Amino acid sequence: MTVSSSAPSGTSPVRGVNILVPSSWYEFDIHPATRDASIREVVRERVRERPELADSRTALIRTLTRTADEAWQTGVLYFGALADLSDEAPLTASVTIAVLEADDRADGTADGDRPGGGAGGAGGAGGAGGNLAALVAALKPVAAGRRPTDPWRRIKLVELPDAGSAARSEGIDDIELPDDDRTVRMVLMQTFVPFPGGDPRVAVISGATSQLALAEPMLELFDGITETFRFVYADDDPSAGSAEKVS
Repeated sequence: MTVSSSAPSGTSPVRGVNILVPSSWYEFDIHPATRDASIREVVRERVRERPELADSRTALIRTLTRTADEAWQTGVLYFGALADLSDEAPLTASVTIAVLEADDRADGTADGDRPGGGAGGAGGAGGAGGNLAALVAALKPVAAGRRPTDPWRRIKLVELPDAGSAARSEGIDDIELPDDDRTVRMVLMQTFVPFPGGDPRVAVISGATSQLALAEPMLELFDGITETFRFVYADDDPSAGSAEKVS
């Protein structure tokens, strides 16, 4: 994602971010003007690779369209989806990236915990270290309930191999649906990565799934995907990977 940003001494400006998802996931443009054609194309290509999915083509398009629409409404800039509808119990999940200003809230409330919508850094924190401390202080843990599917949340610091220190919130949360008064209970991981070089923005990487019985395995999957996140700099070799565009 292309952004303008100051950069640490000795490096070029950040021009975007990059993340890798497993090859079995779907990646496509979620802008409403191009989304439908993009989804049809990726599903067509997947069915060509795996002919056994032909009977699931309509269901795949419907599932991807619904999740992409929800992601677009929360303002995310990147969207990747897992949609395995071949079993009796369909498995769906998503990973999104949003870029937020440092004065947005990070208070652990349901509004900030929408998949992909996310919460930003706390205000008044200068630089990546300050942003990180404010994020950790603002995120609120939730103790586990009696049942495995009751809401819970743990907060911790993590080190991303190519992006440095980040704050993380993970667990099971009741999520408010965009433009809706209903909530849905989901496994959710959000990782808050301060931009380098004193830039006040924060990249929020969110992984979400409704598979509550698979909470820990899905959190491990989201962790592995998030570890591939990196900032893309202006002087990086373009052949090293693409960068999603942002305004």
